[in-house]
Amino acid sequence: MNPEDMKKLNVVDYLFVTVEGSDGGHAACMVFANTEVEVEHVKMSKRLARYLKRSTHIGIRPVAYQFVERGIPKIDDINKKVVYASKDIIEKYSNQVELINIENGYRIQLDLELKDDATRTFTNKIFINRYHMLLLGLTKSVEDRLVVAKMMKNEQSAMQKFRHSAHDFYNNAIEKLGDFFIGYRELELRIGYIYPFDENHKVARIHPNIRKFLGVQENERLVITYIRRAERLPVLDLDTKHVNEVFKVDDEFIDSHLYIGIPATTRNRLGIPNIGSVVKVRRSMKFLLMKHINKLILPLIALWFTIISLVRDSGLWLIICLILILSPIIIFASLSEERSKVK
Repeated sequence: MNPEDMKKLNVVDYLFVTVEGSDGGHAACMVFANTEVEVEHVKMSKRLARYLKRSTHIGIRPVAYQFVERGIPKIDDINKKVVYASKDIIEKYSNQVELINIENGYRIQLDLELKDDATRTFTNKIFINRYHMLLLGLTKSVEDRLVVAKMMKNEQSAMQKFRHSAHDFYNNAIEKLGDFFIGYRELELRIGYIYPFDENHKVARIHPNIRKFLGVQENERLVITYIRRAERLPVLDLDTKHVNEVFKVDDEFIDSHLYIGIPATTRNRLGIPNIGSVVKVRRSMKFLLMKHINKLILPLIALWFTIISLVRDSGLWLIICLILILSPIIIFASLSEERSKVK
C-alpha cells in the first residue's frame, strides 16, 4: 500500500488486517508500505487474490494495536510461562497477544497475566525479559518500535473446535507422560531461512550449542510449535562458518543462537506469517521412546515372564496389577540417560 493510505487507515508495517473483496471472500493478510504503489491502490499476492475471488475493489479493516512500553520483570517472574502486563492492555487485547517489532518484522506470541502491584499503577506496559528483547531484535529503547496487537486466529466451525480440543487434550496427556519418563527443555527461537540445498528436505537447522541444550543429537527429531500447530523435523547443525548464508548478520554470536531454519513447506503448514516469527522448540519424546524401544523390549519381556512364572497360581488380576506397577519402573530406569540430558 502507499504510505499515505496506510496513514489514513492507521496501520504500520507487518501488521495484520482483514481484507474483504467486492465479489465475495475475505482473508487476513499482512500490510507493507510501498511508495511505488499508487494512492488508493493496492498490490497483493496471488494467493490473497484467490481468496478474494479476484475482486476489483476491496475493503480493508485494520485491527486494534498500540505502541507499548517495556517493563522490567522481577527475577521470580523471568522463568514463568506467562508474561505480566498492565491491566489496560489485557482488557483491550485479551490474554493472548502478539508483540511485533515494526522495524524488522520479528514477532512473538505471548500469554499475558495481570501485573498486580498494590504500591504502583502500571499502564501500557508489558514486562518482557532480556531474552524476549533479543528475539525481537530490540535494544534498551523500544519507543516507537514495539507494537502490541490481538493474536490473529483462524475462524473455525464447531466440529473443528471440537477436534482441536480433543487433539490438545491428547497432546497434553502424551506430553505430561513423556516429560515424566524422558523430559525436555523448551526454547523460543526465531524462524529463519534454511540453506537452499535443504529446501527439498524435511530438516531443521540450529546452532550446535542450542541442539545440545535441547538434549538432542543430530538427526533426532524436534517438535516445532506455532500457535496450535506442530511439526516434527530431524535436526542438523548450522554451519557456524556460513551463518550469513541463511540470515542477515547483525551480531553473529547472538543471532546464530536464536535461529532455527526450516523449509518453506513446513513454514506454510505451521501458518508462520514471516521470517522472524518466534516458535517454540523442544525434542520429540515420542521419537526418543521409539528410538530406545530395543533397549526396553527385552527387560519388559523378561519382567513379564518372571511375574507370570512366580505368581501364576495367584490369579490373573494380581499378574496384571504387578505388570502395570513394575513396567513403568523398568521404563523409567532404562531412560535415565536420556532424562539426565535435560533434568
